[in-house]
Amino acid sequence: MEEFRLTPQDKQDARTALLKYYSSKCVAHGAYLVAIAVAFYGFVKFIPFILDSTILPLTSELMKSSIVSLTLSGFIVLIVYVLSRTFFWSYLTTAILNIKPKEKNEVEHEPGQTTVTFLQQLHIACFDYVESKHKVSAKIYKLGSGYLALIWIDLSVIFIIVSLILLHLR
Repeated sequence: MEEFRLTPQDKQDARTALLKYYSSKCVAHGAYLVAIAVAFYGFVKFIPFILDSTILPLTSELMKSSIVSLTLSGFIVLIVYVLSRTFFWSYLTTAILNIKPKEKNEVEHEPGQTTVTFLQQLHIACFDYVESKHKVSAKIYKLGSGYLALIWIDLSVIFIIVSLILLHLR
């Protein structure tokens, strides 16, 4: 189908398809948040067993507090990441309702490999709009797993240092 022959109904169908896609991403990320919350609750309930020396044969208080610190910092990074992605997808869901599609010459593609479709023009217009309006959410959305691991390690080190200070003050 030639792109320049799209009817208004075709264009509306493209918006509807993207709206459904973005909405499904919001629902999925909401489910991720619920799963993380349940896991976090379970971990919080399990902390006394970790700190109880009869359950785990860890002799060092530092080792026990390190395990708790590593896990809590992992939960914090995960919650912030998934929450930011949820916001990002919801911003896209809102933007698709009345965004103007990008022109074909504004869409980057590989000539001969891919063609520019109206759906792609809409998606890139939404993405650019959300990226310019909601910078923090967009930056977190684009983070790779390497950066997330680095943030987790940094947060873990901070938690372990706080644990050491608290153990020393005891």
